[in-house]
Amino acid sequence: MPKFRFEFIESTAQPAIQVEMESLEAAKAEARRAAKEAMLDGIVEGMDPTSWVTKIYDEAGYLVATIGFQDLVSAAPSAGQATEETEPGVIRSG
Repeated sequence: MPKFRFEFIESTAQPAIQVEMESLEAAKAEARRAAKEAMLDGIVEGMDPTSWVTKIYDEAGYLVATIGFQDLVSAAPSAGQATEETEPGVIRSG
């Protein structure tokens, strides 16, 4: 199973985590789920989490997706629009 690294860009420093997921789509779904949970925690603490972001990197360290928290609270996308920004694998980290 491929490994993915999740980096959380929030108001407080969060450590990156590495997880094995079945696919990139599964990694994106998990990132969205975790983002919604983090947003709720942030709102309870009086923060505005809409500027927060989760970045997903593949095993080689290439950025494969970015989940913007703002996208999770905006209106439902119209047909044919993506719910998160996908980035090409040209950015490498770590």
